[in-house]
Amino acid sequence: MNSNYEFHSRWQVVRSREALWDELEALLASDDPMVWWGPVEVVEYDGTNLSVRAASHFGYRLAFELKNLQLTRPDRLTFESAGDLRGEGAVTFIDGTNGRSSTMEIDWRVATDRRWMRWTGWVLRPVFVAGHHLIMRQGEKNLNAWLEAR
Repeated sequence: MNSNYEFHSRWQVVRSREALWDELEALLASDDPMVWWGPVEVVEYDGTNLSVRAASHFGYRLAFELKNLQLTRPDRLTFESAGDLRGEGAVTFIDGTNGRSSTMEIDWRVATDRRWMRWTGWVLRPVFVAGHHLIMRQGEKNLNAWLEAR
């Protein structure tokens, strides 16, 4: 059973790349770097590793860590993941054409480590992919709303 997934998301953000990077650094200096993302809850954060719980729109929950955060200002953030989702990811920050916006390209390659997800993946794979897409769309919307409110 194939438990490997490759996710690609593209977020349009209402901040220039430099301004977005400043916001990211401020968030990473706080206790909750994902305060703006409702269904994604930071359980613990030590400055390098995030323990996260995510609630799917389809009723299942995942627990995972984003580890070894590596920041290359203002272009890239990379990480490894462990727990229910094991793999690696990268976020690339791209200047917008108007100087007031930017794009975040989020690539994440993971394998599911929860037994029930591996065993049912052959039939539920479209649900898992749709769940990821929905939570990422909500993340983009929530991040922009949070930035606008600041």
